[in-house]
Amino acid sequence: MIATDLLLDANADLAIERGDFVLGESDAQHIDLLLQTNQGEWRQDPLVGVGLSRYIVSTYGPGQTAELTRNVSIQLERDGYTIIELDLANLSSALINAERL
Repeated sequence: MIATDLLLDANADLAIERGDFVLGESDAQHIDLLLQTNQGEWRQDPLVGVGLSRYIVSTYGPGQTAELTRNVSIQLERDGYTIIELDLANLSSALINAERL
């Protein structure tokens, strides 16, 4: 099932075209927001968020890969996704393939 929601532009602002909000397929946007935000940034659910930036700026080895993979898995499953494929061993070529039930 593909999610439809309000879309964001490149600056993470609401996308507006012809004076109206833009609606569209939003699964990629949802996953991106889960990865970018930190826990505590979502008022309605303070446990949402992976905080990917802290993994990018630190030394990234097998321990961090395992931790990040676990965190991403938990967040995706909490948001109703089924993980098809998840490979975060190399962040520059990370693979996240998930779909909503």
